[in-house]
Amino acid sequence: MVDLLAYFILYFFAGLTLKIGDDLLDELHRSSLSWIPLAVSGALFGILMANSEWHFVLLTAIVIGVILSGKVNRREFLAGFAAIAAVLLLLGIPPVTDWLDWSALLIALMLAAILDEKGNDWADERVSPRAYRFFSYRMTMKISALLLSIPWPGFFLSAIGLWIFDAGYEIARLLRLRFYQS
Repeated sequence: MVDLLAYFILYFFAGLTLKIGDDLLDELHRSSLSWIPLAVSGALFGILMANSEWHFVLLTAIVIGVILSGKVNRREFLAGFAAIAAVLLLLGIPPVTDWLDWSALLIALMLAAILDEKGNDWADERVSPRAYRFFSYRMTMKISALLLSIPWPGFFLSAIGLWIFDAGYEIARLLRLRFYQS
């Protein structure tokens, strides 16, 4: 139970620090400060990835999805990727029990991540408020993760972790809106 709580705390702070770093770059224009939260988020990603094939597939899909959708557009994000790589080199990659299943899950999650990122760019609040809210909260990925835990029940806790990750991400966004209007 303590392990489970620790994983959920790691997911929460990975989301929180990722959004802080992203907002320091894009909203607050303080890129020199963004390296720290992005590196922390990357280290947290790496710790989670090293501890379970399910966390590994989820977070790998997120990383690949944001890269392929063109969201990694600033060099400061390299701090996060370097931290992920360093942690995985230190702790190792978890054993994968079935590469075919793992690959199928990776592809499904990656497509959901790309769809969320592209949908977020495309959705217009004036044209379709529902689509705008759906994609701005990255619901494709979160709903897909829960549904994919039906054929892969071992993935369920990672799917819950994604929702907790997003809670941290949204709290950071709300804090920025509350205290740092741009």
